[in-house]
Amino acid sequence: MHVASSVTGNQRGAVLLLVLLVVALLAALVTEFAFSALVDLRLAETYRDTSRAYYLARGGIRAGQAILNRDRNDYDGRDEPWGRQEAAFPVGDGEVTVTIEDRDGRLAINALVDNGNPQGMQKARFQRLFSLLGLPAPENLTAALIDWLDPDGEEYGQEGAQGAESGYYLGLTPPYQARNGPMKAIEELTLVRGFTAEVAAKLAPYLTLEGDMQVNINTAPAEVIASLYLDGGRPLQPEEGRAIAAACSLAPMRAAADLAGAFPELAPLLPTGAELAYRLKYTSDRYRIRALARVNDGSRVVTAVVRKSSNRILSLRVD
Repeated sequence: MHVASSVTGNQRGAVLLLVLLVVALLAALVTEFAFSALVDLRLAETYRDTSRAYYLARGGIRAGQAILNRDRNDYDGRDEPWGRQEAAFPVGDGEVTVTIEDRDGRLAINALVDNGNPQGMQKARFQRLFSLLGLPAPENLTAALIDWLDPDGEEYGQEGAQGAESGYYLGLTPPYQARNGPMKAIEELTLVRGFTAEVAAKLAPYLTLEGDMQVNINTAPAEVIASLYLDGGRPLQPEEGRAIAAACSLAPMRAAADLAGAFPELAPLLPTGAELAYRLKYTSDRYRIRALARVNDGSRVVTAVVRKSSNRILSLRVD
């Protein structure tokens, strides 16, 4: 009788252990299911918020265009509403921050070559800018850039400069062809011979893809202004470029007469003649609008290059 009772106790213990094991497994399964459901829910919420942030950022681009459309005076300078610090707008449970940046105060990369031919004045400006920024071998950098843009396969070698065509790039790892046409993105600059990531980052505030050889002196950095002097004239010194840039930030120029009045000795060195394709100008038509939108944990950045005169978006990028 004692033996039977002992066996029954062992069976009960085994059953209890089995029940505890089943309960533990069920608890683990429920926990795993709950965690998986929570992750899926968070992913869905993030996707929802990111989608909402995208449309909010697109709205920010429209708001930037509206700001530019209201600018109807006879000059474009950093003292105007578009040129002030970035503006943040609360929208519902989100926020969008809009930054507007003029692009016509920079040197246009794609204007370096026109109809397959290097443009002498633009080439000289790039060499001057590279020299002012302390970059090595400005002539070679300019020649390599010309070769990247022009349609032929012959290396540009004028004045002892050393360019680079596809023969050079195909020897790299990984190999690639030269563009032999206009650049599509500013990041492409790092593919050109001599333009390391450090060099490209140093040049970023002074270059643009859009535009022509005309530069808005009101928004040009001092280094760009110092690179704009006429062939045959003496080079502008960096401090002279800084002086003109500082004066334009305080009281933007509206015509060549304003520049001549403020800087009578320097104005004759700069291309102010209305007949010049590479003359100075005092208004801008191309702007970069950047809209950063946040909705809860979702965020999106939309960047657009727009043309003010036609209110047209030239390029759009989503990050």
